[in-house]
Amino acid sequence: MGENRIKLVAADMDGTLLNRERKITKYTQNVIKKAMAQGVYFVPATGRAVNALPPELKEMEGIRYGIFSNGATIYDLKEEKVIYKNHFEMDRVLELMDFLKQFDLMESISLNGQSYANKKEMENIDYYELDSNTKAIVQGSRVLVDDLEMFVKEQSTTVEKTTLLFKTMEERRRAADALSKIEDIQFSSSLPKNLEISKKGCNKGDGLFHLAKILNIQKEEIMSCGDADNDRELLESAGLAVVMENGLDSMKAIADYITVSNQENGVAKAMEKFVLR
Repeated sequence: MGENRIKLVAADMDGTLLNRERKITKYTQNVIKKAMAQGVYFVPATGRAVNALPPELKEMEGIRYGIFSNGATIYDLKEEKVIYKNHFEMDRVLELMDFLKQFDLMESISLNGQSYANKKEMENIDYYELDSNTKAIVQGSRVLVDDLEMFVKEQSTTVEKTTLLFKTMEERRRAADALSKIEDIQFSSSLPKNLEISKKGCNKGDGLFHLAKILNIQKEEIMSCGDADNDRELLESAGLAVVMENGLDSMKAIADYITVSNQENGVAKAMEKFVLR
């Protein structure tokens, strides 16, 4: 790739842009600002819903677009509107919720830019034996409702994705085996013991493709950064795929460049190497 050709940087959040404290360091913030000052688009590309965008990015002038809920929604943060969506119809989500009742799991539903979960399950979150990082992310991103299924039935909208958390990896594997037989969905994982279900064809790469088309940016002019299974298509849809040192080996195998870890400002270091001039 020729030098100084990157026009858009798409970066995953958890495990990539955010450090272990789930923060974006001042160092990384400054590098992002320098890139945007040079006319580069910086685009958060996350499994999170719009309302769970970190405050460091919400408050940063110049960040206009985001890819949310694993590509289900592209949101214009300036105009405060959805510019592309690849969502489930409500009836299909209710069918999936019924199907999932056979498994020992905690479910959340993302719609209208927010993730919702059952209050009782969240109050009993320690039952699922989550690591501290996963627990903090879940607790910080869900709005609690008394009855999730009833709440979903009352909504007259489409659904971005369904997120599942399991107590054991064995139960996660059992659910994954069953879900793999359903033709109109796809699923990935961003955290230990979770699965994230999207409509077939919905992923971060699809979101990135459509945003690049809107902005008239070519694949070769895009750098993507990620670490986990739900970043695969995001990485494959960029001219330069950057994976964190702390990323999965399966993601490193498709990387063009492996940067330092999320604890060492890995995204910023890669941007300094390939984007800033």
